[in-house]
This record gives sequence, structure tokens and C-alpha cells, in this order.
Amino acid sequence: MINSVVAYTTYAWEHAIATLRIVSPIEQAGLKLIHGNEGDEIHPERVSSGDAVLIQREFPDYAQQYQKIITNARSEGKPIIYEIDDLLLELPEEHPDQAINYYTPALFQILRAVLEADIVTTTTQELCDYYKQLNSNTFVLQNYMDDHTWKPRKLSVQTDKEPIIIGYMGSSTHTPDLELITPVLNRLLTRYQERIRLQFWGAEPPSTIKNHPRVSWTPLLIKNYAEFAAYFTKQECDIFIAPLVDSFFNRCKSAVKYFEYSILGIPGVYSRIAPYQHVITDGENGLLASNSEKWEMHLQTLIDEPGRRFEIGAKAQNNVLENWCISQHAHQWITTYQQAFDVATDEDGKQQKNQLVQTHIRAAAQVKEWQDQLVAVSRQKDRQIKIMEAELAAIKNSRSWKVLQFLRYSTPRRTPSESKEEPDNHDKDASTS
Repeated sequence: MINSVVAYTTYAWEHAIATLRIVSPIEQAGLKLIHGNEGDEIHPERVSSGDAVLIQREFPDYAQQYQKIITNARSEGKPIIYEIDDLLLELPEEHPDQAINYYTPALFQILRAVLEADIVTTTTQELCDYYKQLNSNTFVLQNYMDDHTWKPRKLSVQTDKEPIIIGYMGSSTHTPDLELITPVLNRLLTRYQERIRLQFWGAEPPSTIKNHPRVSWTPLLIKNYAEFAAYFTKQECDIFIAPLVDSFFNRCKSAVKYFEYSILGIPGVYSRIAPYQHVITDGENGLLASNSEKWEMHLQTLIDEPGRRFEIGAKAQNNVLENWCISQHAHQWITTYQQAFDVATDEDGKQQKNQLVQTHIRAAAQVKEWQDQLVAVSRQKDRQIKIMEAELAAIKNSRSWKVLQFLRYSTPRRTPSESKEEPDNHDKDASTS
């Protein structure tokens, strides 16, 4: 029977990713949570303190410490759970994190963790189907509303409120999604003039509307999820938007944004793709849009009809409170984690998996060695360039260089005609005598 979990993550324990996927569900399930690390201070020996070991997302990129954790867990017979809530192995080309190779250095280690874990847990059926191709023991533990962190707001119909605020909250990785509906937002700003205002939290507004006088942007630097929830609950907004480009990556996402919008009793318009199709009954607890015309029509409806805003917002809030709170589903973590014990004791499956993992480790080690060599060469070249730049700067600042420059630009230059040698006067006389 599982009573405690020792967990390792690259995120602060107060961060949204750690809170929603580890801290809140484990604690609400009545399990003891043991922090295997505090930031970069990692404690492989704490494996001994828990019944099971949980590894989250890109933590395996701490390769040496990760290996110690796995070795300790295997030697002590502790099942290993790998938790991943995103399609990190296949970021789309247009994703901002792909452009800067944010996760690229960790990909081999992430793949290793998926392969060798006793079970993998993830957030959606789409992600589960994907990771199940790599590890057959992959299970869905959906994201839910953290009802210990978020509190519902009281609702009331506001019939004469202006300007009506259309809001968006999300990270900077959602720039392509926002650009999807920017033409619609532009048209609404033109049509409604002073009656509406756009407010962005976190993600910067698209460049074509960023400087519009009725568009506001508030960068979000709050790392603590509870503090963020307290802050965001107090913000003023009448309609929320949640556009998502229709891609496999986005279809693998969860509906956390819907939960955070809806707990406030504020209606929203959402892209008609998973994850929102799984939680929204169109026209009742939210509005789904599949194209620009639908986006514009739904937003016009919510702008023009305050009663409709109240109705959809209230139903959205009730939907979350009745169906999507962590406190109602935390027991699923116990049931799912318990299955890791069964897998960990399957010797035949373990031997076959180990062969695959060892092959992957050897291939990854070769690639890592090659990458390290490239990095070392690059750093050496950078050092040489800096040395040459310093030497050049010293030359340019030297007294002799300044004297040479002075002489070069202060001495008059002779013209080509002046530079020709003229005959001596004595010779002239001699030639004419």
C-alpha cells in the first residue's frame, strides 16, 4: 500500500506545474509528500524515505543525480513514476520554446525517463495515447481545479457596465495562438470604440494591436501559484478568450485555463478543439469557435448581452465546482500510483525494458559526448575571439596608435600632379644653352 511519495522536479514547489501535478493532488489524496530536491540541491538518498519515487518533466536532465535516484530506487525495490504534462518531445516549429531550443538539451533524458519508468502519468487521453507507444504503462491523471487555492467569486448581472473588458491570461508561449484571432480583435476595437477594452495578463499583445490606446498589458512575474490565484481573482474582466491553433501539440493540452477563468464566474470564448471540447457544452458553460466568423459572432453576443454573460459565467463556475475540483478526484492518484508496484515486480517485463533502456542510454551517451565536444570547441573559439578583441582594443588605446592616426589624418596629401618630380632649374638652363 502506498502512503508516501518522494518527488523530484525542476520547478519550485510553489510553481503552478509542481502544485497542480504533484503537491496539491498528492496531499489532498492523503499521501505524504517528500521533497527530493530543493531547487538545484538534489538528495538521491531521500529515495529511502518514500514508498514510491516520482520524477517530473525535464528533471532527468540532471543526468548524474537522476542516475543515482534510479539506481537507489531499483536497489530498494521502489517503483518509479514519471510525470509529464506536455508534448515536450515534439514541440511544433512555431512554438517559441522550440525557436530557442529550450527543451532540446533534455530530450534524450526525457525519452529515457519515459522508457524506463514503471508507469508514466500524464494529463490527457491524447498525451496518454502518444506516450503509450513508448511505455505501455501510461495512465491519465487529468488536471483539475485546485480548489484549495482558488475560491469562487460571487456573481451579479451588470447591465450598464462600460467599458466591457475582454481579457486573456497566459504565458508568452501563446503568441501564435493570439495572432490567430488578432484580426477579429482589431475589428471589434473599431466597431465598439470606447465600449470595449482589451486586457492581457502575461502574454504580450500581438504587435498590430499592442500600441492601441484601448489595449493594456500586464506582465506577470508571480512564480508562486497561490499568490497568482489571489492576484488574478481580484482582476476586473467581463469576457475571457482562449484561442488555440489547431495542432496536435495543442490538442494534447489540458483545460486548466478554462478552470481558472470559470471559477471566477466569467464567460469565455474558446477554440473548438480539445482540450476545451472535453469540458464545454457549447452555448451553456462556454462558447466554442472554429473560425474567425464564429469568434466575432460569439464575442459580439457577449458584448451586447449582459444577461447572456451572466448566464454562461454562472454555468461555467458551477461546472467547475461540481465536476472539476482536485478534492473530488485526488483518490485517482492513489489508485494510479498503486499500479506502479505491480509493474515494478514484473521481472519479465523489467528485463525486456532494461535492454531497450540500455540501448537508448548508450546512443544518448554518444550524442552527448559529441555535443560536449562541440560546446568545448565553441567556447574555445569564443575565448580566442575575446582575447583578440582585447588585444585590438589595447592597440587602439595605445599612445603609438593615436600618434599614427594623428599623423595619418593631419599630414596633407599631395595630389597626383604635385607628386610628379619636377626637372631641376640648372638642367633647364643647360638644355637651352
